[in-house]
Amino acid sequence: MTAKQSNGHTLAPIQASSLYFTPLPPTHVVPPGKESHGRYMLTIPWNRVSGWGQPKIGPRQDLTFDPLAGVLQYAVTCFEGMKCYKTDKGDLRLFRPKKNFDRLKRSAGRLGLPCEWDNDELLELFAKLMALEQPLVPSTDGSNLYIRPTLLETSEGFGIKEDAFAAEALLYVVTTLNLGLGLYPSSEGDKGIKLDACNEYIRAWPGGTGSYKLGANYGTVNISKKPGYAMSLWLHGKEDFISEAGAMNVFIIKEAPDGYLEFITMPLSNGIVLPGITRESIIELLQDHASDKQDFPLEGVPKKIRVVERDFSMPEIIKGLEDGTLKGMFGCGTGVVVVTVGEIQYQSQTYKIPSNPIIKVLRDTMTGIQRGKIDEGRSWSVQVPEWNPQGKEGEQEEHVTAA
Repeated sequence: MTAKQSNGHTLAPIQASSLYFTPLPPTHVVPPGKESHGRYMLTIPWNRVSGWGQPKIGPRQDLTFDPLAGVLQYAVTCFEGMKCYKTDKGDLRLFRPKKNFDRLKRSAGRLGLPCEWDNDELLELFAKLMALEQPLVPSTDGSNLYIRPTLLETSEGFGIKEDAFAAEALLYVVTTLNLGLGLYPSSEGDKGIKLDACNEYIRAWPGGTGSYKLGANYGTVNISKKPGYAMSLWLHGKEDFISEAGAMNVFIIKEAPDGYLEFITMPLSNGIVLPGITRESIIELLQDHASDKQDFPLEGVPKKIRVVERDFSMPEIIKGLEDGTLKGMFGCGTGVVVVTVGEIQYQSQTYKIPSNPIIKVLRDTMTGIQRGKIDEGRSWSVQVPEWNPQGKEGEQEEHVTAA
């Protein structure tokens, strides 16, 4: 990607070739309580005059901001959730990383943060960071190295500005072990997770920011979670339509009048739910299977199925339980992959959701693709090249201040 002209200035792109690497010092000691965190971090500064600054990978460290930085004053920050997996052969894999990069661009644009970069350049930097953490990545099923790319406003964001765009920003990437390890398994005989249908708090609304992965969407909703329940099942509208469960997308499995098994999930059109990458992948696999374009990677999914993207409500779930048409319910996302929903509390009553063996097939398929055990024919699993730098690497370290 070449530099762009904006407001009369040349804005530099992200360039992996300008990476400056600082190895861990020989005296490095992991601080107490930080044993599960990655040792390195990637940082890329940005300002609206010069564009993207020099990428750096070095020891993980604290960040420093002005007290009036936009991230502190108005929560001007967005992030992504990704995972790195180790295969049985010991190589590392990422799952559809450019989908995450595109979604991060979309979230950044909603906040007035920088939202243009070459995904190939960013992927090369990600791969180098993952390669450095290779010894930490576990190889057992269900385990992973969780990756948290975060983009935030570091310039002063105090008061009303002439425009909504940040003057300075920082993209950084850190890792930690095993987010989701052992959480919410959908194994045989598993009863599934318990959800509390919440209509006291509203997570998102049409025209809001529910479909963007913004920090403010998540920190403010934790208070709604009730003890004894895995997460809240978010409702909206007078019909008590379902949007998400916690921070994951939701599907119900329902038998249609024509005998087809329908996988129903809320549409993206009203901007309430996050466009999940696991969600999108499951839909694509199911639709290709139903249309005979490509068989489902694992056996156990019938041919007479269809994917339906529409609103569905708690009253519809209750009716489906009463007439027997509701055949199962599951959530999906980066953290949980795929998880059975076994019980919902709604209006002081508890509703047991039937289990469905297809949900385990979906989970085993997704985890198999992520770990490189299943080739779905779409190149979703991206192998991380080895990288073993010696000492400092790259051009001379830059020190940039915004104009």
